[in-house]
Amino acid sequence: MYLYKRCLAFNQAGLPYYVFLAAASGQLAWQIWTVDISSAADCSRKFVSNKWFGALVFGGILMGRLSA
Repeated sequence: MYLYKRCLAFNQAGLPYYVFLAAASGQLAWQIWTVDISSAADCSRKFVSNKWFGALVFGGILMGRLSA
């Protein structure tokens, strides 16, 4: 339990980390709610949009560490 709290709750990342993490979560939620499974083109667009998810996570880690 101590390790869990240490890694997640006390990661010493600043507020920007959590803002970016919320944005990344929103982006994934948007993908889930708007995907049309029967359309290959829409599935492909959602897959390609994962680059933005990665950019948000990377930006959150970077900005969180810089602000800590």
